[in-house]
Amino acid sequence: MSAVNKITDQIKKMKAEDWKSIIKLGLSFIPGKIWKLASPKMWVVSEYESLARDNGYWFFKYLREKHKDRKVYYPIDFSSADYKLIKKLGNVIPFGGWKHYLLFWAADVYIGTTKCYGFPYRRICEDLVQWKLTGFKYVFLNHGFTRGYSSIVDAKETNYQLLFTCSEKDADIIRKDNGQSPKIMRCPGYPRHDTLNDDILNKKQILIMPTWRKWIDYRLLTTDEQKKENMQKFFASKYYNCLKGLVNNKEFISFLDKNDLNVVFYFHEYAQKYSKYIKSSSPRIKVGMTSDYSIQDLLRESALLITDYSSVVYDFAYMYKPVMYYQFDVEEFEKYQYAPGESFSYDEDGFGEVFFDEDKLVEAVKTSYDGGFTMDEKYRKRVDEFFAHHDNGNCDRVYKEIIKIARK
Repeated sequence: MSAVNKITDQIKKMKAEDWKSIIKLGLSFIPGKIWKLASPKMWVVSEYESLARDNGYWFFKYLREKHKDRKVYYPIDFSSADYKLIKKLGNVIPFGGWKHYLLFWAADVYIGTTKCYGFPYRRICEDLVQWKLTGFKYVFLNHGFTRGYSSIVDAKETNYQLLFTCSEKDADIIRKDNGQSPKIMRCPGYPRHDTLNDDILNKKQILIMPTWRKWIDYRLLTTDEQKKENMQKFFASKYYNCLKGLVNNKEFISFLDKNDLNVVFYFHEYAQKYSKYIKSSSPRIKVGMTSDYSIQDLLRESALLITDYSSVVYDFAYMYKPVMYYQFDVEEFEKYQYAPGESFSYDEDGFGEVFFDEDKLVEAVKTSYDGGFTMDEKYRKRVDEFFAHHDNGNCDRVYKEIIKIARK
């Protein structure tokens, strides 16, 4: 499809919010370019609209503390819980505000952890980036691990000038399955991992952290009918019923009581609104919200992680802590969300055992506790082979790579 046809197609789909964004982009264009002439070395670091807790936050923190002369800004919703965490660093601006729009045109480097979500209005700005109409270098800090094809890193769907990974295996998959050029690929490690080498605590706490499900994603639903239908699908799903079953498993709860253990159940950001429907009969099992916990703190202080397919497993395994995969809906997940790739297998490449049965999972948790919640040697070897770096130098390496393409 030609650029003209793409534009025509987009115009037909325009909503009121889209037109407001286009007006703001138009009005901010000339002032933004003038600002760029006056200050040509500005950077923007971003995550999702309301978040400051992933690689973007940790790299921004590093810049503000180690490179104070660097003009760098972080857009975030000022009403979000994470704003309180990041505002003390300074140069924090309102997400979607005029300064954010001006920087979209004025920035020399735009650094993000998620594809296009850090732009002032993703729906329109993403196309401008794809059509190379912005003038900034787009750097993808990344945030997870690519198990096969992903539109987030696909060469045809993105326009990155730098793309970072934490593993050569990840880089190989991105090149092989997603067609990215080796010229833009770098493997400096993730900024957030710099905080995982020190102050690792092991409370008597188990962390259950499932990822989201695309086929019951509520974020883009607009009508009451759509929302009602989606909730019906959620309550009928294995996602809801298997997770609810686990946190109410009598044998599991008895085990927690006997050994004075606690559990934090924490949904992925895209599924947080479902948290209120996961209730346990045990006071030892708490369901956490984004506003209640720092993911980094949960990872550092928990002794065992139970997940399904979440890439948070890589942070946990990075600390040589035991991981268990509970993949109760693997057929649906592979059909509707993430098709299995030839380059990765949970059994052969994962950092823990895979379970499909609730009772077997509970028995494995008990066995792990008896062994002191330690990672098996074969998984420790996989960790050593997987991560390119295991030190506190990831932010430094990321910075040095960006400097190479930034305006001097």
